[in-house]
Formats: sequence, C-alpha cells, structure tokens
Amino acid sequence: MGQVILLYAATATVFLGLDSLGIRYLIRPVFETHIGPLLASPIRLGPAAVFYLFYVAGLLVFVSWPALKAGAPLQALAYGALLGAMCYGTYEMTNYATLADWSWQQVVTDGLWGTALTGFAAWAGVAALSGRVT
Repeated sequence: MGQVILLYAATATVFLGLDSLGIRYLIRPVFETHIGPLLASPIRLGPAAVFYLFYVAGLLVFVSWPALKAGAPLQALAYGALLGAMCYGTYEMTNYATLADWSWQQVVTDGLWGTALTGFAAWAGVAALSGRVT
C-alpha cells in the first residue's frame, strides 16, 4: 500500500505542477481567444480538485501501477499518452461537436497537451519509484 501512495504522490505532483503551468501559458490564452467570456474568474478549485484526484487515481489503476510492477517506465509513458489522448480527446471532441464557438485550435492544443502531460506524469511517477517495488 505504501508503494501506491508514493506512486500517487509522485505522479500527482508532476501532473499538477506541469498542468498549472500548461493551463496558465498554453491553454488559457487559446481558450480566452475563442471562449473568453465563458471562462470562470476566478477558477472554481473544487471541481478541479475532484477531477485531479480521480484522474490521477485512474492513471495509476490503468497505467502506472501495472508499469511499475513490470519495471517498465516507457510502458507508462506510452499507455499514459494513450489514456491522455482518449480522455482529453473525449472532452475536446465533444465540445467541438456541441459548442458553436469551440475551435480546432482548442481541440489540438488541449488534446496534445493532455496526451503529453498524462504520458509524462505516468512515466515520471514510475521512473521515480522504479526498483522499489516490493
């Protein structure tokens, strides 16, 4: 159980740290251009926290823990990127399909960001704990 907690902490730290930068410098400027008046100010931290808690937990269940047990950080990178593409892709493509002002720029920017972020966070968590599986 201690390994899972450490893996969660490492993965969540990387994910949250990088996503706070990505949202500020990559995602928000694109979203402001296309749907600026719809953005909450200030951001609603409660729903964001719920998302992050569950998303990182799902990342561990489906990607990171199996990769850690296999001693395969690159597996975490690849499968994490796949999970990120699926999750962020679902969000972006659904919004593009249903919201009039959603743009391809938002789809591509956020979709690529979520893919890279999820893969990297999974890899980083597994790499940090590799060799420590009991």
